Amino acid sequence: MEFSQKSYSLLKTRLKRSYKTRFSRIIKQLKKFPKSQTTQWYLEHQFEFAEFTPYRWYFLEQLETLLFFLSQNHNESRDEEFSEEDDLIFETWNKSEFADIFLKQLNKRKPLREASLHTANIFDQHLFALGNIHLLRTPALTTNYRIQSSLGDVKKRGKISRLLETTLHLNGKELQLMTSTLEEMKVFSTRIEVATRVIKHFSPESWKRFSAFTEVIIPIKQQEFVSYSHQELPGTSMINMYDRDFVDLLDDLTHENGHHHLNYYLNLEDLIQEPIDCIYYSPWRRTLRPLRGIFHAYLTFFWAFNLFSDIAMAKDFDSSWYVFNKDEKEKIIWRAIEEYWMLTYSYHDLKWAHKQGLISAKGWKLIQEQNKTLLSFKSKITKWEPLLKTHKTELNQLKKTLEKSRKKYPLT
Repeated sequence: MEFSQKSYSLLKTRLKRSYKTRFSRIIKQLKKFPKSQTTQWYLEHQFEFAEFTPYRWYFLEQLETLLFFLSQNHNESRDEEFSEEDDLIFETWNKSEFADIFLKQLNKRKPLREASLHTANIFDQHLFALGNIHLLRTPALTTNYRIQSSLGDVKKRGKISRLLETTLHLNGKELQLMTSTLEEMKVFSTRIEVATRVIKHFSPESWKRFSAFTEVIIPIKQQEFVSYSHQELPGTSMINMYDRDFVDLLDDLTHENGHHHLNYYLNLEDLIQEPIDCIYYSPWRRTLRPLRGIFHAYLTFFWAFNLFSDIAMAKDFDSSWYVFNKDEKEKIIWRAIEEYWMLTYSYHDLKWAHKQGLISAKGWKLIQEQNKTLLSFKSKITKWEPLLKTHKTELNQLKKTLEKSRKKYPLT
């Protein structure tokens, strides 16, 4: 899949324009809005926030949510059942990081609107602290502030502080790395530099995309997590660099970058309708998922296939930067084959969803571009499969699982 700097620049320009539009709209709202700690502070500093940055985009998303709660009519409905507005308030809080406070208020038999207002006041204090700490980089009271690990917050000796930061210079690409210690900074900087050199050497297109979209890497220690990112925080990857090997690191870097690429589109427009029905089998999770889960998986796990198939096609797996051992070489071939079959399986489900009108023209175009690449590798997959030894059983099990799932969960 050919990728040009021009297409990336266009995406980034569109996101900046979208930010300015939303920023102007919210400033107008705030001038007419009943004052809160955060809204007044934001108005006072508005000229400092007029231009797009990922942190300002993230904060604007949070501020819009706060305004939603503060703008609700806090008079309770006389009806015993929830109104549509009540349902929306409940669901929005329930999906937020303040769900525990809101639900605790409801458990105390507080009316929904009263519980919402109480939680909104705490959210307001949190957001005020967040803005000072991460937008202005100034001290703030943190009484009701919640640690933002995805922004580099840590808690040491009962106090909130930030991870150490350094800037890596990778083939003309600047990348921010945040770590707990100087020793980790040294080790992880080296691993990331080697990994990006390998990506660029074997898969120039993967490198172009990584260079375009990934801006910050924060290592995570939780063994249960592989990697993750947030749509509302463009370019920041949380990656487990403690419990994963080098091939996994290559995988995780490109996978999260795939999310960042997709999120640029999602922050600009709706690519799919999002029915909550879990009717699509996910080969990655081995369970039924809603359309959103399959759509995101297809457009992000593809990049592991793209990278590993590029490496697998090379005459020599090794480079001056890294020498793969025998197990790692097979793992690379296996990962390319594994992703090929899982992506091929999910493409048929996405095709069905598109026929139902659930995927937009732009969303379908992104899928089609990736499917075209997949189809071109069919003969290579056939040649690579006999090379597997330690992963041969896994391949057979995968094919059987996908065959059974197609029969068990047909979409009609």
